[in-house]
Amino acid sequence: MRSSNADVPTSYSPRPSSVPLVTADASRALRNAGWIAAQRVLNVAGATLFAVLVPRLLGPAVFGRYALLVSVSLWFSLLSGLGAVSMLTRSVPRFLAAGDEAGIRRLASSLVLLRAATGSCSAAGFFLVAVFVLGEPDLAAAAFVGGAVFCRTVGNFGFALLLGLNQAARWGAGELVRRWLIIGLVPAGFVAGGLRGACAGLLACEVVVLGIGLWWTRAFLGREFLDMSRQHLSPFLRLGTLFGAANLLMTFTQRGGEAMVRFASGSYEEVGYFGAAYAIYLTAAHALWQVVVSLAPHLIAEVDRGNRDTVARWIERLLAYAVSASVLCLAGALFAGRDLVPLLLGRQYAAVAENLLPLMVTLTIAGAAAAGRVVALVVNRPRPLIAAAGLELAVYLLAGIPLAIRFGSFGASVATIPASLAFAWYLTVNVRRSLPYGLGPARRAVCAAVVFLPLALLRDGWALNLALFAAGAGAYVAVLVRSRAVAASDLRELRRLLRGTPAAPEPVA
Repeated sequence: MRSSNADVPTSYSPRPSSVPLVTADASRALRNAGWIAAQRVLNVAGATLFAVLVPRLLGPAVFGRYALLVSVSLWFSLLSGLGAVSMLTRSVPRFLAAGDEAGIRRLASSLVLLRAATGSCSAAGFFLVAVFVLGEPDLAAAAFVGGAVFCRTVGNFGFALLLGLNQAARWGAGELVRRWLIIGLVPAGFVAGGLRGACAGLLACEVVVLGIGLWWTRAFLGREFLDMSRQHLSPFLRLGTLFGAANLLMTFTQRGGEAMVRFASGSYEEVGYFGAAYAIYLTAAHALWQVVVSLAPHLIAEVDRGNRDTVARWIERLLAYAVSASVLCLAGALFAGRDLVPLLLGRQYAAVAENLLPLMVTLTIAGAAAAGRVVALVVNRPRPLIAAAGLELAVYLLAGIPLAIRFGSFGASVATIPASLAFAWYLTVNVRRSLPYGLGPARRAVCAAVVFLPLALLRDGWALNLALFAAGAGAYVAVLVRSRAVAASDLRELRRLLRGTPAAPEPVA
């Protein structure tokens, strides 16, 4: 393995953003990213329907119990996940490059069995925590969510393998199927059996997703491929454990707000307000991350070929586009949040609109941090990611506990801002030592957001607010293009790729 000094390029000369980076090798990666982006549109639609149906149907108190159980269950799913996405994203492309499909089968079959064992332990651990720590009185509800932990742990492995195989569209389909099944089965379960029925509906969703993931990867799974020896698994588990530790710390921050609000305020209603707002935030944040990480197999291959400057320019563009999309989400919450949230969730959830504004500020920071996260994966630098995630969790707890005690769910939402700032700052500073990438386009994308400020002073009724947002969004995009934070040529090239149009031949020197 190369030393850290060998990972540092000796020079970096940014190329103007209008110069296409797309080659024939990159076309598939961009098409995958385009499919992921399209799937995220459907995911946002699904999240909207979820927000309309589930919190309103369950009510703030019962939805608070449901949100608390689900958020804590994700800790245990990730704890037993062994960092599979990061591990397989780095390892499988190298097997493919070497033409070693037998190696992929050997690794995949061994790891899926190992995850079944760790998933069983995590499911049991979750049940004990739900009953004896969270104080959930319905043992059946806790058991159903525990079963979902097991299914999610094993099922997500299959989809992580698809990402490593550079089939990002199928990888993203797992989350899409889960989202739309939850919309149907959780409300139906609640109508049939209250909270217990809703949790049973969640388990049914995870069973279906598990079946799809195993079916799509069945060619790589089999008893004859098993190799559970320490000599075989140790190198992969070391890599996965490091990235898995970082992901676990991030999940404690991302899904710890519900538990913090519950113990700080003692109110399931406040948990429901926070959980509903945070679900909206996570839908957007996860969409940004999925689009960015879908390109990781291609970027890892480029680094292995020595094309580090090319990867740096990719990261620069991804950063600018992620920040730009986040700013538009923040503006949407500012102009339309107070009108849309009560309309969609009901007036009893009016507090969600207040929580949403600080969370959308956090989304803008998360958009910037996504670039650092993918760089850490691409250049195999998990330790800065672990340190950044630990710093984020510490800041969130130090700021969030007193704010949640004083202001309830709103205080917990505000605390996400300094926590995400600490994460993004520390990670960006450290990963840029290994792969320097430009920050100028992202800075211009943030500065261009000033076009929304004078319009914000004119807010009034919902119709005017939507018109102001549309005008501001148009002005914002125009400023982005004019300042070269984004390039119109990038959008034309992406449209060509999604249509499958052949690229123009490159001139021969």
